[in-house]
Amino acid sequence: MAQEGLLVSAFYLLVFTAMLIIYRVVRGPTLPDRIVGLNAITTKVVVIIAVLSVLQQEYYLIDLAIVLLMVNAVGGLILAKYMERRGND
Repeated sequence: MAQEGLLVSAFYLLVFTAMLIIYRVVRGPTLPDRIVGLNAITTKVVVIIAVLSVLQQEYYLIDLAIVLLMVNAVGGLILAKYMERRGND
């Protein structure tokens, strides 16, 4: 029972910190700041999905979290390549 309370607390903490990072994504000031903020939010969402899957005992959601993590990684690489090309012009 104590583990469940800890997981619920972790869930709320992750949601709260993700909401704080939204400020960085919206306000910037630069494109790299926004990309890093979006990457951090996506990573937090992956952890939130994993915590919820354990709380609900629906472990197939971990597969969804893994796919989202892979999409996040590929998206980050694509955005980094875009920024690199944009800097050379």
